[in-house]
Amino acid sequence: MAKLTNRQEKFAVEYLKTFNATQSAIKAGYSENTARVSGSRLLHTDKVKDFINEHKEKMINEDILQANAVLYLLSRTAVGETMDTRAFVLRKGEFMENPTTKKSEIVYNDHIEKIEVPAKLSDRNRALELLGKYHALYTDKKEIQGDTPILISIGEWDEEYEKQIDNTYPNATKIIDDIPDNN
Repeated sequence: MAKLTNRQEKFAVEYLKTFNATQSAIKAGYSENTARVSGSRLLHTDKVKDFINEHKEKMINEDILQANAVLYLLSRTAVGETMDTRAFVLRKGEFMENPTTKKSEIVYNDHIEKIEVPAKLSDRNRALELLGKYHALYTDKKEIQGDTPILISIGEWDEEYEKQIDNTYPNATKIIDDIPDNN
């Protein structure tokens, strides 16, 4: 691939962020008055096109990996394989002799200990809910494909034509205004 100039590369990088040629040209240092034309011209330059296509494919592949990683982590959380780190304050008491009174007293030592515990049930349920939404398990909408003509006729109907329509389109919706025309 041919080497891009600094401004061309900056334009291409900005374009990959926004997919707006004019704004990308302005950010790359082209004049605001000619940014629209410059952006369009740059998008038609072969080496800029190649750079954008190559990096766009990398971005798409990285995004897919990130989406799979999210699904993987959600799945692990849903089945309880992920662990949560929690901090607990532990208090240990021991008898020690007080040097001034020579009596034994309890001395408490507090320290924080980190313990790994399984994910909370609410976190597991939320992960299951998100996975269910991703897999469209909770959709109430049903998609129906097919042609259903809607026939609207205003005026008088010819009965034979109506029978022909009924035979041709048995499931058609008909709106009939049987008020005769006064023309």
